[in-house]
Amino acid sequence: MVFDFEESVGVWFDYPGGGRIQLRLPTVDDYVRIDKESNENRPYLHEAKDKPPVVLNHRIPDPDKAARLLNDCTIIAWEDFLDKNGKPIPCNIDAKNALMRMKDPAFRDFVNAKLKALDEAGKAAAEEAEKNS
Repeated sequence: MVFDFEESVGVWFDYPGGGRIQLRLPTVDDYVRIDKESNENRPYLHEAKDKPPVVLNHRIPDPDKAARLLNDCTIIAWEDFLDKNGKPIPCNIDAKNALMRMKDPAFRDFVNAKLKALDEAGKAAAEEAEKNS
């Protein structure tokens, strides 16, 4: 089995109607970072009958922050994305999340479909490499 340790720089896709977008699949490290950054740990005192009190940790998830961070790590770049005034939209975390949360699901559906295609292509390549080893 051959392993490629180089980090994916993403794949470019032409966006219907103009422009293009660079996407990549999140890595395990991305998921670990997102989990760490999107959960707050709050200690609390647990008191049980006939037992000494114990300080425990309560995790409070922030799913909105997790979604923002996931969008930020999967959308790498874009070109020729313009706002209604014809000005380039900067590829930053706020713009990525604004596009992913628009009422019109076209952008979100496109991104999700392409990420699914990348995942399937990666699985197919891994299966082919397994067969050839």
